[in-house]
Amino acid sequence: MTGSFPSRAVRGITVSSRRGANCAPNFVQFTVDFEPLDAPGHEFVADLDYGHDEYDAETHRECAPSIMDGILLNLVGAEKNDDLPLPVDRLDGSADGPVIAVRVVLTSVRYHAVDYSSYAHRHAGWRAAAEARRVLAGESAAGGGG
Repeated sequence: MTGSFPSRAVRGITVSSRRGANCAPNFVQFTVDFEPLDAPGHEFVADLDYGHDEYDAETHRECAPSIMDGILLNLVGAEKNDDLPLPVDRLDGSADGPVIAVRVVLTSVRYHAVDYSSYAHRHAGWRAAAEARRVLAGESAAGGGG
């Protein structure tokens, strides 16, 4: 085994995407932190009270898990559109690669009443993990634009 991912906390990874009307719904705006866990596995913390009304709360229950799905797809080395392979235990699926031991904390999120989709949030989660990996590799943050 060659360690674990992430090797240290990476905070404030922001991803946003907004496309004009008449396009596929893809409004996404959230910020996540990546924190190391003491043991292999993954956790997703998205239970903060964002002051959403009942409609937004339903949207949150639909879209927030998709963010984590996208993050896990990136960590196991899969493409954004792939099905999530199991088990999710090693970075890039390597038998001797770092163990995935990550807590992802959703620190802020906004939803659009119409232009949202779980699919767009999954893609954005994939991009968030890619950005965290760049930061851990010593590259500067590229922003979260979409």
